[in-house]
Amino acid sequence: MAWVVLAIFLGIVSYSMLNIGMGLQKKGAASLPKIDEQTFKQNIKNFVTNKPWLIGFLLIQIQWGFLAFALDLASVSIITPLMSIGMVALIIFSYFYLKEPISKVELICISIIIIGIAALGATSPLDNVEYNLDFVLDHMSSMPSIIFLSVTFLLTIFFIVLCIVRKFKNADILFSVAAGITDALGAIFLRAYMGGADFRNGDLTREAATHWGWWVIFVLMILLNLTATIYLQVAYQRGKAVIVAPIFAVLAMIVPVFGGILIFEEWNFYFTEGKFGLMAGKIISLVIVSIGAILLSLYSARRGRYDDVRTIKAKSENQLTLEEKQNLESDAIPDKKSEIISD
Repeated sequence: MAWVVLAIFLGIVSYSMLNIGMGLQKKGAASLPKIDEQTFKQNIKNFVTNKPWLIGFLLIQIQWGFLAFALDLASVSIITPLMSIGMVALIIFSYFYLKEPISKVELICISIIIIGIAALGATSPLDNVEYNLDFVLDHMSSMPSIIFLSVTFLLTIFFIVLCIVRKFKNADILFSVAAGITDALGAIFLRAYMGGADFRNGDLTREAATHWGWWVIFVLMILLNLTATIYLQVAYQRGKAVIVAPIFAVLAMIVPVFGGILIFEEWNFYFTEGKFGLMAGKIISLVIVSIGAILLSLYSARRGRYDDVRTIKAKSENQLTLEEKQNLESDAIPDKKSEIISD
Protein backbone atom coordinates (compact mmCIF):
# COMPACT_ATOMS: atom_id res chain seq x y z
CA MET A 1 0.00 0.00 0.00
CA ALA A 2 2.88 2.38 0.79
CA TRP A 3 4.15 2.04 -2.78
CA VAL A 4 0.73 2.91 -4.18
CA VAL A 5 0.51 6.02 -2.00
CA LEU A 6 3.95 7.06 -3.25
CA ALA A 7 2.81 6.39 -6.83
CA ILE A 8 -0.23 8.65 -6.34
CA PHE A 9 2.00 11.42 -4.98
CA LEU A 10 4.38 11.09 -7.94
CA GLY A 11 1.42 11.07 -10.33
CA ILE A 12 0.12 14.32 -8.83
CA VAL A 13 3.57 15.93 -9.17
CA SER A 14 3.85 14.69 -12.75
CA TYR A 15 0.47 15.93 -13.93
CA SER A 16 0.92 19.23 -12.08
CA MET A 17 4.09 19.83 -14.06
CA LEU A 18 2.30 18.73 -17.24
CA ASN A 19 -0.59 21.17 -16.87
CA ILE A 20 1.58 24.11 -15.87
CA GLY A 21 3.88 23.28 -18.77
CA MET A 22 0.93 23.13 -21.17
CA GLY A 23 -0.23 26.54 -19.96
CA LEU A 24 3.20 28.05 -20.56
CA GLN A 25 3.50 26.33 -23.94
CA LYS A 26 0.15 27.71 -25.04
CA LYS A 27 1.13 31.25 -24.10
CA GLY A 28 4.38 30.84 -26.01
CA ALA A 29 3.03 29.01 -29.07
CA ALA A 30 0.19 31.50 -29.58
CA SER A 31 2.70 34.28 -30.32
CA LEU A 32 4.58 32.25 -32.95
CA PRO A 33 3.88 31.79 -36.69
CA LYS A 34 1.75 28.75 -37.56
CA ILE A 35 3.76 25.53 -37.78
CA ASP A 36 2.56 24.56 -41.27
CA GLU A 37 3.56 27.98 -42.65
CA GLN A 38 7.23 27.72 -41.64
CA THR A 39 10.14 25.49 -42.59
CA PHE A 40 11.22 22.77 -40.17
CA LYS A 41 14.41 24.66 -39.31
CA GLN A 42 12.54 27.91 -38.71
CA ASN A 43 9.98 26.15 -36.51
CA ILE A 44 12.75 24.73 -34.33
CA LYS A 45 14.34 28.16 -34.00
CA ASN A 46 11.01 29.85 -33.21
CA PHE A 47 10.15 27.44 -30.42
CA VAL A 48 13.53 27.07 -28.72
CA THR A 49 14.02 30.85 -28.60
CA ASN A 50 10.59 31.41 -27.04
CA LYS A 51 11.21 31.43 -23.27
CA PRO A 52 7.67 30.58 -22.01
CA TRP A 53 7.33 27.75 -24.53
CA LEU A 54 10.80 26.39 -23.72
CA ILE A 55 10.15 26.38 -19.96
CA GLY A 56 6.82 24.65 -20.55
CA PHE A 57 8.48 22.12 -22.84
CA LEU A 58 11.14 21.31 -20.23
CA LEU A 59 8.50 20.87 -17.52
CA ILE A 60 6.55 18.48 -19.73
CA GLN A 61 9.64 16.41 -20.53
CA ILE A 62 10.77 16.25 -16.88
CA GLN A 63 7.30 15.15 -15.75
CA TRP A 64 7.68 11.94 -17.74
CA GLY A 65 10.34 10.82 -15.25
CA PHE A 66 7.92 11.25 -12.33
CA LEU A 67 5.17 9.54 -14.33
CA ALA A 68 7.46 6.63 -15.11
CA PHE A 69 8.16 6.12 -11.39
CA ALA A 70 4.43 6.35 -10.65
CA LEU A 71 3.51 3.77 -13.29
CA ASP A 72 6.23 1.47 -12.01
CA LEU A 73 4.44 1.40 -8.66
CA ALA A 74 0.72 1.45 -9.56
CA SER A 75 -1.67 0.63 -12.37
CA VAL A 76 -2.38 3.02 -15.25
CA SER A 77 -6.08 3.17 -14.33
CA ILE A 78 -5.15 4.65 -10.94
CA ILE A 79 -2.50 7.11 -12.15
CA THR A 80 -3.90 8.68 -15.35
CA PRO A 81 -7.10 10.10 -13.75
CA LEU A 82 -4.76 12.17 -11.56
CA MET A 83 -4.39 14.47 -14.57
CA SER A 84 -7.42 16.30 -13.20
CA ILE A 85 -5.41 17.17 -10.08
CA GLY A 86 -2.84 18.68 -12.42
CA MET A 87 -5.52 21.12 -13.61
CA VAL A 88 -6.02 22.18 -10.00
CA ALA A 89 -2.26 22.77 -9.77
CA LEU A 90 -2.46 25.05 -12.82
CA ILE A 91 -5.08 27.20 -11.10
CA ILE A 92 -2.99 27.40 -7.91
CA PHE A 93 0.04 28.29 -10.05
CA SER A 94 -1.97 31.00 -11.81
CA TYR A 95 -3.14 32.39 -8.46
CA PHE A 96 0.31 32.72 -6.89
CA TYR A 97 2.49 33.31 -9.96
CA LEU A 98 0.20 35.11 -12.41
CA LYS A 99 -1.84 36.77 -9.63
CA GLU A 100 -5.09 35.55 -11.19
CA PRO A 101 -8.09 35.21 -8.82
CA ILE A 102 -9.78 31.88 -8.19
CA SER A 103 -13.51 32.04 -8.84
CA LYS A 104 -16.38 30.32 -7.08
CA VAL A 105 -17.01 28.15 -10.15
CA GLU A 106 -13.41 26.95 -10.13
CA LEU A 107 -13.61 26.15 -6.41
CA ILE A 108 -16.71 24.04 -7.05
CA CYS A 109 -14.95 22.20 -9.90
CA ILE A 110 -11.88 21.63 -7.72
CA SER A 111 -14.11 20.19 -4.99
CA ILE A 112 -15.77 17.84 -7.50
CA ILE A 113 -12.37 16.60 -8.70
CA ILE A 114 -11.04 16.07 -5.17
CA ILE A 115 -14.17 14.13 -4.20
CA GLY A 116 -13.88 12.03 -7.38
CA ILE A 117 -10.19 11.28 -6.80
CA ALA A 118 -10.85 10.33 -3.16
CA ALA A 119 -13.65 8.00 -4.26
CA LEU A 120 -11.37 6.58 -6.96
CA GLY A 121 -8.74 5.75 -4.36
CA ALA A 122 -11.31 4.20 -2.04
CA THR A 123 -12.65 1.92 -4.79
CA SER A 124 -9.25 0.82 -6.15
CA PRO A 125 -7.21 -2.10 -4.85
CA LEU A 126 -4.24 -0.59 -3.02
CA ASP A 127 -1.90 -3.52 -3.56
CA ASN A 128 0.68 -2.51 -6.14
CA VAL A 129 0.50 -4.61 -9.29
CA GLU A 130 3.86 -5.79 -10.56
CA TYR A 131 4.36 -6.77 -14.20
CA ASN A 132 7.42 -8.40 -15.64
CA LEU A 133 8.52 -8.08 -19.26
CA ASP A 134 7.17 -11.50 -20.24
CA PHE A 135 3.72 -10.55 -18.95
CA VAL A 136 3.83 -7.24 -20.84
CA LEU A 137 4.99 -8.72 -24.15
CA ASP A 138 2.47 -11.54 -23.91
CA HIS A 139 -0.45 -9.21 -23.24
CA MET A 140 0.63 -6.48 -25.67
CA SER A 141 0.77 -9.06 -28.46
CA SER A 142 -2.64 -10.59 -27.69
CA MET A 143 -5.42 -10.10 -30.24
CA PRO A 144 -7.62 -7.82 -28.06
CA SER A 145 -4.61 -5.61 -27.36
CA ILE A 146 -3.58 -5.43 -31.01
CA ILE A 147 -7.13 -4.53 -32.05
CA PHE A 148 -7.44 -1.86 -29.34
CA LEU A 149 -4.06 -0.27 -30.08
CA SER A 150 -4.51 -0.44 -33.86
CA VAL A 151 -8.02 1.01 -33.88
CA THR A 152 -7.15 3.88 -31.55
CA PHE A 153 -3.99 4.74 -33.52
CA LEU A 154 -5.79 4.57 -36.87
CA LEU A 155 -8.44 6.90 -35.44
CA THR A 156 -5.77 9.54 -34.84
CA ILE A 157 -4.52 9.18 -38.42
CA PHE A 158 -8.10 9.47 -39.70
CA PHE A 159 -8.69 12.71 -37.79
CA ILE A 160 -5.43 14.24 -39.01
CA VAL A 161 -6.05 13.26 -42.65
CA LEU A 162 -9.62 14.53 -42.40
CA CYS A 163 -8.36 17.84 -41.06
CA ILE A 164 -5.83 18.22 -43.89
CA VAL A 165 -8.45 17.32 -46.53
CA ARG A 166 -10.78 19.93 -45.02
CA LYS A 167 -7.94 22.48 -45.22
CA PHE A 168 -7.61 22.66 -41.43
CA LYS A 169 -11.26 23.46 -40.82
CA ASN A 170 -12.12 22.53 -37.21
CA ALA A 171 -8.43 21.84 -36.68
CA ASP A 172 -8.74 22.62 -32.97
CA ILE A 173 -11.26 19.80 -32.46
CA LEU A 174 -9.65 17.23 -34.75
CA PHE A 175 -6.08 17.81 -33.58
CA SER A 176 -7.22 17.88 -29.93
CA VAL A 177 -8.82 14.46 -30.32
CA ALA A 178 -5.72 13.12 -32.07
CA ALA A 179 -3.44 14.63 -29.40
CA GLY A 180 -5.48 13.22 -26.51
CA ILE A 181 -5.63 9.70 -27.96
CA THR A 182 -1.95 9.72 -28.94
CA ASP A 183 -0.92 10.96 -25.49
CA ALA A 184 -3.03 8.18 -23.96
CA LEU A 185 -1.30 5.59 -26.14
CA GLY A 186 2.02 7.03 -24.99
CA ALA A 187 0.97 6.50 -21.37
CA ILE A 188 -0.03 2.91 -22.11
CA PHE A 189 3.33 2.18 -23.75
CA LEU A 190 5.09 3.88 -20.84
CA ARG A 191 3.29 1.48 -18.48
CA ALA A 192 4.35 -1.40 -20.69
CA TYR A 193 7.94 -0.13 -20.74
CA MET A 194 7.98 0.07 -16.95
CA GLY A 195 7.07 -3.62 -16.89
CA GLY A 196 10.71 -4.26 -17.65
CA ALA A 197 12.26 -1.25 -15.89
CA ASP A 198 11.81 -1.80 -12.17
CA PHE A 199 13.51 0.97 -10.21
CA ARG A 200 13.49 -1.28 -7.15
CA ASN A 201 15.23 -4.15 -8.94
CA GLY A 202 18.30 -3.32 -11.03
CA ASP A 203 18.77 -6.92 -12.15
CA LEU A 204 15.30 -6.98 -13.69
CA THR A 205 16.02 -3.80 -15.61
CA ARG A 206 19.35 -5.06 -16.92
CA GLU A 207 17.70 -8.30 -18.03
CA ALA A 208 14.93 -6.39 -19.85
CA ALA A 209 17.54 -4.24 -21.62
CA THR A 210 18.82 -7.34 -23.41
CA HIS A 211 15.41 -8.02 -24.99
CA TRP A 212 14.61 -6.34 -28.33
CA GLY A 213 10.90 -6.16 -27.50
CA TRP A 214 11.59 -3.82 -24.59
CA TRP A 215 13.41 -1.40 -26.90
CA VAL A 216 10.62 -1.52 -29.47
CA ILE A 217 8.17 -0.47 -26.75
CA PHE A 218 10.57 2.31 -25.69
CA VAL A 219 10.90 3.71 -29.22
CA LEU A 220 7.13 3.60 -29.81
CA MET A 221 6.56 5.35 -26.47
CA ILE A 222 8.92 8.19 -27.44
CA LEU A 223 7.40 8.56 -30.91
CA LEU A 224 3.84 8.62 -29.57
CA ASN A 225 4.64 11.27 -26.96
CA LEU A 226 6.49 13.47 -29.44
CA THR A 227 3.62 13.13 -31.91
CA ALA A 228 1.09 14.05 -29.22
CA THR A 229 3.11 17.18 -28.40
CA ILE A 230 3.11 18.27 -32.06
CA TYR A 231 -0.62 17.61 -32.46
CA LEU A 232 -1.35 19.62 -29.32
CA GLN A 233 0.71 22.60 -30.51
CA VAL A 234 -1.17 22.65 -33.82
CA ALA A 235 -4.50 22.43 -31.99
CA TYR A 236 -3.59 25.37 -29.75
CA GLN A 237 -2.38 27.47 -32.67
CA ARG A 238 -5.43 26.72 -34.81
CA GLY A 239 -8.16 27.08 -32.21
CA LYS A 240 -9.31 28.20 -28.81
CA ALA A 241 -8.04 26.66 -25.61
CA VAL A 242 -11.64 26.48 -24.37
CA ILE A 243 -12.12 23.73 -26.99
CA VAL A 244 -8.67 22.15 -26.98
CA ALA A 245 -8.04 21.77 -23.23
CA PRO A 246 -11.11 19.72 -22.19
CA ILE A 247 -10.99 17.40 -25.23
CA PHE A 248 -7.31 16.64 -24.71
CA ALA A 249 -7.59 16.23 -20.93
CA VAL A 250 -10.55 13.85 -20.93
CA LEU A 251 -9.21 11.59 -23.69
CA ALA A 252 -5.75 11.50 -22.11
CA MET A 253 -7.38 10.44 -18.82
CA ILE A 254 -10.00 7.95 -19.98
CA VAL A 255 -8.37 6.06 -22.90
CA PRO A 256 -5.53 4.67 -20.71
CA VAL A 257 -8.14 3.33 -18.29
CA PHE A 258 -9.65 1.23 -21.09
CA GLY A 259 -6.13 0.23 -22.11
CA GLY A 260 -5.39 -0.91 -18.57
CA ILE A 261 -8.57 -3.00 -18.53
CA LEU A 262 -8.10 -4.62 -21.95
CA ILE A 263 -4.31 -5.00 -22.05
CA PHE A 264 -3.09 -5.30 -18.47
CA GLU A 265 -6.24 -6.83 -16.93
CA GLU A 266 -6.20 -4.20 -14.18
CA TRP A 267 -9.85 -4.70 -13.32
CA ASN A 268 -9.68 -8.49 -12.97
CA PHE A 269 -9.60 -7.99 -9.20
CA TYR A 270 -13.23 -6.88 -9.21
CA PHE A 271 -14.34 -10.01 -11.07
CA THR A 272 -12.17 -12.59 -9.31
CA GLU A 273 -13.04 -11.22 -5.87
CA GLY A 274 -16.68 -10.50 -6.73
CA LYS A 275 -16.26 -6.80 -5.85
CA PHE A 276 -18.90 -5.54 -8.26
CA GLY A 277 -20.01 -2.82 -5.89
CA LEU A 278 -16.48 -1.44 -5.79
CA MET A 279 -16.27 -1.64 -9.57
CA ALA A 280 -19.49 0.36 -9.91
CA GLY A 281 -18.07 2.88 -7.45
CA LYS A 282 -14.91 3.20 -9.51
CA ILE A 283 -16.90 3.81 -12.69
CA ILE A 284 -18.94 6.50 -10.93
CA SER A 285 -15.71 8.01 -9.58
CA LEU A 286 -14.24 8.20 -13.08
CA VAL A 287 -17.39 9.92 -14.33
CA ILE A 288 -17.22 12.44 -11.46
CA VAL A 289 -13.56 13.18 -12.13
CA SER A 290 -14.23 13.55 -15.87
CA ILE A 291 -17.12 15.96 -15.28
CA GLY A 292 -15.02 18.02 -12.89
CA ALA A 293 -12.11 18.06 -15.34
CA ILE A 294 -14.31 19.11 -18.27
CA LEU A 295 -15.95 21.93 -16.32
CA LEU A 296 -12.67 23.12 -14.83
CA SER A 297 -10.76 23.11 -18.11
CA LEU A 298 -13.64 24.84 -19.91
CA TYR A 299 -13.91 27.60 -17.33
CA SER A 300 -10.14 27.97 -16.90
CA ALA A 301 -9.67 28.21 -20.66
CA ARG A 302 -12.37 30.88 -20.85
CA ARG A 303 -10.49 32.89 -18.27
CA GLY A 304 -7.24 32.57 -20.20
CA ARG A 305 -5.25 30.14 -18.07
CA TYR A 306 -4.42 28.16 -21.21
CA ASP A 307 -4.92 31.09 -23.53
CA ASP A 308 -2.79 33.99 -24.66
CA VAL A 309 -5.09 36.84 -23.69
CA ARG A 310 -2.46 38.23 -21.29
CA THR A 311 -0.29 38.99 -24.28
CA ILE A 312 -2.46 42.04 -24.86
CA LYS A 313 -0.04 43.81 -22.57
CA ALA A 314 2.39 43.65 -25.50
CA LYS A 315 -0.22 44.68 -28.06
CA SER A 316 -1.98 47.90 -28.74
CA GLU A 317 -5.76 47.90 -28.66
CA ASN A 318 -5.85 48.33 -32.45
CA GLN A 319 -3.97 45.10 -33.00
CA LEU A 320 -6.67 42.95 -31.41
CA THR A 321 -9.17 41.27 -33.68
CA LEU A 322 -12.88 41.69 -33.12
CA GLU A 323 -13.09 38.09 -31.89
CA GLU A 324 -10.25 38.67 -29.39
CA LYS A 325 -11.97 41.79 -28.03
CA GLN A 326 -15.25 39.91 -27.65
CA ASN A 327 -13.46 37.07 -25.85
CA LEU A 328 -11.78 39.51 -23.49
CA GLU A 329 -15.07 41.24 -22.73
CA SER A 330 -16.82 37.91 -22.02
CA ASP A 331 -13.88 36.79 -19.85
CA ALA A 332 -14.11 39.96 -17.79
CA ILE A 333 -17.75 39.33 -16.81
CA PRO A 334 -17.22 36.27 -14.56
CA ASP A 335 -14.15 37.90 -13.03
CA LYS A 336 -16.32 40.67 -11.61
CA LYS A 337 -18.92 38.29 -10.28
CA SER A 338 -16.52 35.68 -8.94
CA GLU A 339 -15.33 35.52 -5.39
CA ILE A 340 -11.63 36.21 -4.99
CA ILE A 341 -9.71 34.18 -2.47
CA SER A 342 -7.86 36.46 -0.11
CA ASP A 343 -4.76 35.61 1.81
